[in-house]
Amino acid sequence: MRDGNKLEQSFWRFWLGGLLILAIMIAMNPLFVNDVSPGGIRDHQSAGSAMRVDAIQAAWRAAGVMDIAQWAIALDLVYIAIYSFGAYCGGQMFHAAQQPALRRLGWMIIAAAIIVGVADYIETICQFIQALRFAGDDRLAEIAAAAQPIKSTAFLISLFGIITALVIRRRARRSAKG
Repeated sequence: MRDGNKLEQSFWRFWLGGLLILAIMIAMNPLFVNDVSPGGIRDHQSAGSAMRVDAIQAAWRAAGVMDIAQWAIALDLVYIAIYSFGAYCGGQMFHAAQQPALRRLGWMIIAAAIIVGVADYIETICQFIQALRFAGDDRLAEIAAAAQPIKSTAFLISLFGIITALVIRRRARRSAKG
């Protein structure tokens, strides 16, 4: 098997696998929505203070979903590795293409995938520690809140970059055939 085919297979497996896990996490999020955290898990990620984290976790405990929240955060740790690796493979694949637009998008996707992985791990590890302790920590909450928008922006860049690159690649292949 050629390296390009192996890279493309890794891209599709990991990127789509990451998106599947993301869909599962999105489907789980309503379990964590309440008056204190109307945004669910995202509110915990962006809480910014121990007091806010404690309020969210107390509401989750009262609703009987704190154990599920810990599992959801652990699943997020798995998602980060799978999605980031898949996006990175996609960036490598597009960077190796002949079309200059794909090569540039490839670099952008590679950078975004690395940033997603690093920022999301920082955020989620801080979040996970607080959830395991059942106690907020101002420093961890501030770090998680600071990493959250960086992670989200890089994720959107990687997602839309990959979709754009797939469209460009498909059009280039159609043009080459016709």
